[in-house]
Amino acid sequence: MPRTPALKALITGGTGALGRSVALTLRQAGYEVHVTSETDADTERFRKDKAVGDLPAYTLDLTKASQVRDALKQVGAPLSGLVCCAGGYFGGRFDKVTDAEVDRLITMNLHATIVAVREAYPYLKKAKGASVVLISARGALKGAPDAAVYSATKAAVANLALSLGEEWVEDGIRVNAILPSIMDTPANRAAMPDAEFDRWPKTQDVANVIAFLLSDKANLVSGGAIPVYGKG
Repeated sequence: MPRTPALKALITGGTGALGRSVALTLRQAGYEVHVTSETDADTERFRKDKAVGDLPAYTLDLTKASQVRDALKQVGAPLSGLVCCAGGYFGGRFDKVTDAEVDRLITMNLHATIVAVREAYPYLKKAKGASVVLISARGALKGAPDAAVYSATKAAVANLALSLGEEWVEDGIRVNAILPSIMDTPANRAAMPDAEFDRWPKTQDVANVIAFLLSDKANLVSGGAIPVYGKG
């Protein structure tokens, strides 16, 4: 009998802490996994990671539609899952935020997500029951001191998922956002050494939520903004 082809998933920002956990979780679930990174150094580090093995990784600027299209051509259709982990954080008092910082947060968290999802649409449409998961943040719903602009960009990401969940329903494409609190990553531990790390959600636990949302078990879940807070 012919072998059933693996489901295919693309993870933007897949070389980061959460992206790596998602990549390994989806590979274990039987997906053909592809990831993107922002720099050649991140791509090379990912390729040398023994746990990752030979997962394809692409260095690209997610705000450049032509680069995203080129990567998608290499990934190929149909695309069953898209997970947008690419993004970034920096905070500070709102009255001190600079125009350059505002532009950078909008670019990292919103612009890059919009381009990736838009360019992936034709590939997602060719799959039966494709699913998209966007990474928002807890602050998108409740706000956060010293993180007003970051939280605003993540609120926009969450609303993108709500809107596309409605717009793409007839295409059979499900779109959801997850809203993690501070995740337990080496970078966050270094930035907040006195925090209670056991209260933060682990990247593996968040990856498990994402894998569920991509799966057929979540076939009725779309247009959601789903909290993933841990104990924090």
